[in-house]
Amino acid sequence: MTAQSLGLNTFQSTMLLFAAGAVLLFMLVVSSFKLSSETKAQAEAIAEQRIVRMAARKTKVGLLNAETGQRGFLLTGEDIYLEPYVRGIADAKKYLGDLKEKAKDRADQDRIAVIVPVVDKKLAEMAQTISLARSGRRDEAMRIIGSDAGLKYMGVLRDNLEAITERADTAVGRGLQNLSSSANRLSVTTAFGSLLLVSFAGLAFYIVANNTGKLQAARDSLQTLTDELEDRVKNRTEALTEANDEIQRFAYIVSHDLRAPLVNIMGFTSELESASNRLAGYFARTAPDVDEAAAATIATEDIPESVSFIRKSSVKMDGLIGAILKLSREGRRELKRERVQLDELVESALASLQHQIDAANVTVDVEPSLPSVVSDRLALSQIVGNILDNAVKYLDPRRPGEIKITSLESGGRVKLRISDNGRGVAEQDLKRIFDLFRRAGKPDRPGEGIGLAHVRSLVRALGGDVTVESKLGEGTAFTVDLPKKMSGQSPATKEQTA
Repeated sequence: MTAQSLGLNTFQSTMLLFAAGAVLLFMLVVSSFKLSSETKAQAEAIAEQRIVRMAARKTKVGLLNAETGQRGFLLTGEDIYLEPYVRGIADAKKYLGDLKEKAKDRADQDRIAVIVPVVDKKLAEMAQTISLARSGRRDEAMRIIGSDAGLKYMGVLRDNLEAITERADTAVGRGLQNLSSSANRLSVTTAFGSLLLVSFAGLAFYIVANNTGKLQAARDSLQTLTDELEDRVKNRTEALTEANDEIQRFAYIVSHDLRAPLVNIMGFTSELESASNRLAGYFARTAPDVDEAAAATIATEDIPESVSFIRKSSVKMDGLIGAILKLSREGRRELKRERVQLDELVESALASLQHQIDAANVTVDVEPSLPSVVSDRLALSQIVGNILDNAVKYLDPRRPGEIKITSLESGGRVKLRISDNGRGVAEQDLKRIFDLFRRAGKPDRPGEGIGLAHVRSLVRALGGDVTVESKLGEGTAFTVDLPKKMSGQSPATKEQTA
């Protein structure tokens, strides 16, 4: 069915398509803002539950430290043990106050109602024994300790605080699932709406091109631009393979970075509306200031430019959402404990980069007999692969490239150090090198700035940490500090040690 069969002329069909596109864009913007607000609220709720969890744990730790200091003072009479006692009491009071302020769950509030008087009794018991000991009545103080009243207090406190902690853990897990669901809905809404917008714009352009010879050239230009943008989307999608699961960063990205493309889309939609009104005047012969040349300019320059900016903003939004979803999926992946030979893992990572290494004429020096660790093989492969890829990617063309890989075992931990003599990183950029969507130095290599953020997230998930040392123009060294054996206490971790 064509516009002519419906009795619509070129002007009417074009206006109908632009009106439909405007309505669709409005619905997309409203839905996106709604989902963004929902995701932000979920992220804030998760952050609040983490505060509750931390406050419960810190309260328990403070009481245990205070009790330890009390026992040490009573046994030795040395004032040095009063330092952890005083500090523990201060911490317990502070974090108990935070717990009372932040806990909104009814069950938590009921437990806090039990905890507060018991804490007062426990603190009074400890203060009484220390006072007796100071006055030379240590035996009387020890009898109070031996009465097991303090032990019963601590049992009540421990049970209730741990119950609050477990409930907060459950709430955080449930919140993460809801957050991932919201991000998925936002991605689907944006992708579907953007696809329909592009379809409407293409159809409107086709109708105009049938009646204006010069508009055909604009359509060809738009098609070329579309092909280029699709290639860029593909490249960016391939680059966004690693991510970081820090939940507050989700809220920041949703509330700030995603809104900028939406504002651009809204602004350039107004430009499209203005251009369409001028074209309408031309076709209806009611706009004396729009001649054939002006109409051609609108069709070949103004409309393609506005569509270009809308597509760029949509692509930007799609890239950000894709990274968020990738981080969310990686954060939920179960870690599998198995023995990993680091020399074999490094050899495999280097083999995957062999073409780039040979092309850049890089010398790689690997310490013989790297140690083994009990950890997650896939996570380690991604960590080492990312760092080595950066080392090869950011070489200094003024000198032959060198990469050195060494290790150090100490105190149940393994430090894997990967250094190079590449470009290096300026001191002011080192602080943000692990930040999500942040890149240091000259951005002349493909990527979106999530690789090192994902590296840090993975290393921390394995119970370790990653640090960087660098001097601009001299090179960079990454040190990955890992436990010799990854903790297997998490219920999401499967153990397969050799």
